[in-house]
Amino acid sequence: MINIRRWHLAVLSVVLDLSQREAAVVADLLTCPDGRPQLRHRLSLPVGAYGFGPGVDPPEHSNVPPELVSLTKKFVSGEAGSESALWLRLVPPYGHLGAVPWEDVLTPATDRPVLRVPDRLPVAADPGGVWSMAVVLNAPSDAGWAASYVEAFVGAVRHSFTNRVKTHVFSDLTVYDELRARLPKTDPHTLLHDPGDAVRVHRERSKRGVTQFRGPGGKPRRSPTPLPWADWIATGLDGEAVRALHLVAPACFDGSRPQLTVSPDPAQPVDPRACTYVAGEEIRLLADSIGASTLSLGSPPDNPSDVSTRLLADALGLERAGPTFYSDLLNDPDGDALARAYAFVGAPPGSEPIPRGPALFGYLQPEHVKYSLAQFWPDPDQPQQRWLTGRAPISDSATSRALLPEALAAVPGDAVAWRYASEDYVPGWVAATERFMESKAAELLTAAGVPGETPALKQAYDQGVAKAMSELRGLADGRTEEA
Repeated sequence: MINIRRWHLAVLSVVLDLSQREAAVVADLLTCPDGRPQLRHRLSLPVGAYGFGPGVDPPEHSNVPPELVSLTKKFVSGEAGSESALWLRLVPPYGHLGAVPWEDVLTPATDRPVLRVPDRLPVAADPGGVWSMAVVLNAPSDAGWAASYVEAFVGAVRHSFTNRVKTHVFSDLTVYDELRARLPKTDPHTLLHDPGDAVRVHRERSKRGVTQFRGPGGKPRRSPTPLPWADWIATGLDGEAVRALHLVAPACFDGSRPQLTVSPDPAQPVDPRACTYVAGEEIRLLADSIGASTLSLGSPPDNPSDVSTRLLADALGLERAGPTFYSDLLNDPDGDALARAYAFVGAPPGSEPIPRGPALFGYLQPEHVKYSLAQFWPDPDQPQQRWLTGRAPISDSATSRALLPEALAAVPGDAVAWRYASEDYVPGWVAATERFMESKAAELLTAAGVPGETPALKQAYDQGVAKAMSELRGLADGRTEEA
């Protein structure tokens, strides 16, 4: 709600109501003209209207009820008529509502982009003159779409940016062999990494104790985590951060938990009977460790569980500060829609339209969109406003008033942005530090004690954490300036 109040957003707020005999979904349409939410319309419908069954199993298909579509159209053309975007807030816990195709239906119905409001804030520094990205793809060996998709997507991203684009491709052996025949061998900006190196790299890193994912006490995790993929990717980047990570792989459910399925060894044929699983936390760790601010999950055309991919992207987007996208390859076979979304977050502010389309949904911090919205945005020159990161004002809500100056100083990354403003790439350790700092700052900002409501011990703890983070930020910025 801090984001919603701060930026005066027009919001579709969705709550899963389990208090009645029959579960229901309560949809509220709100405006915030003065920073205080005002309820304009409310619609409560049973979960069956959204395609959900009476149990707790994930739905194979879901939909947006026509009653809500009509009400939202009325809201956008009436009370929210001056808004350039409609923001979707899914209020946790909301079960499987993250898999509902909200954007697919509401974007064409309202003629407005529909964006999801994340819990995390603020926007962190993401410098570097080149848009660098890692494309990671694992597909069945008979998937004729895979190599052509990578080739088209890389081309679409390059066409969408005025600055240079550098792409690292990490794929299974079948796709690697096809891409070697397709892509120009003289292209220095598209690097194909040999999957035959993955297991060897993982073993070498494990011997040195630097395997990519580590468990409690710094010990390598002994789990079905696809460590060869993670270590292969980290080694292939050679200490260089990427600004975006794009993952394309089939998905499934482990009970009620969505996850991706990949081959244990990228150099071996994909076998659905012998695969390993990637949970959302491991995806987030990989993105953070290679410095990727932007994360996207692609749902393959032959995906056995598109719902799983949607739920993974939704859960990751809610908890990440950086942009997070879901991309439907069946409806975006050339990656054009996702390439335009990348351009929106990577190009100069205000130079690209807000991403929209039935093949895409995304979580974006409202600050990313401020130059593209029609409504008034808070003025940074007003002295009574307190600012986060020097770019976005903090609401005067009770929770925000409890935040300390040290907490604000913990997250700007201004020295990082300044130091690398004219550089093509950012070192991996610098970008990974930024991802860590923005995550910890978000945790502090969302859980900070409120004077008069929170015990003094909790407030003192928050103050100590904020001060420590501020000092850590100072050390990181100083180290960056000396690098």
